[in-house]
Amino acid sequence: MPLPELSRQEVRLGRFAACCSALYGALGLSFAFFPGWTFRAAGLGARAELTAEVRFWQVLGVGMMASICVACALVAHSPRERRAALLPVLAAQLASSTVALVAIGGSAPGGWAHSGWRAVFTVFAIGFPLFALSASLFHSAPPGVHLSSAPTQSPPELPASPKPVRLTAGGSKQP
Repeated sequence: MPLPELSRQEVRLGRFAACCSALYGALGLSFAFFPGWTFRAAGLGARAELTAEVRFWQVLGVGMMASICVACALVAHSPRERRAALLPVLAAQLASSTVALVAIGGSAPGGWAHSGWRAVFTVFAIGFPLFALSASLFHSAPPGVHLSSAPTQSPPELPASPKPVRLTAGGSKQP
């Protein structure tokens, strides 16, 4: 018996995950090879000083984007079976949005909206709505395969078990 077709919500989740995979892949490459341009775009013209500290966070950011890109690609390929691969994506989006908001609330100087802190706010302004949309699509898709669900395929037929063989030790025969 063939597997049932994907539901409309699962198809939508798969397409969204494919778009997110492409987006995070492109942004990760941009952040890896053009960090100054990426910061200027996110900071609405703010200049970046590419110090060792900035390069350290650049490396970690590119790694996170690559991980998110791969997780989204997995879900895009099989949204029913690999839906749970979006959980680390949701956690990363929520964490980065929350940390950006806390950093601005606790560390940003007065007049931060006219400085490089705009890039930190952009992380929240883009990341949190993306988290909300991702979470909504994740929860609207059926939960996938569960052990409590009725099987969608019949089990394979097993061959008949062979006749048991009696083994003896030594040279005597047993009846």
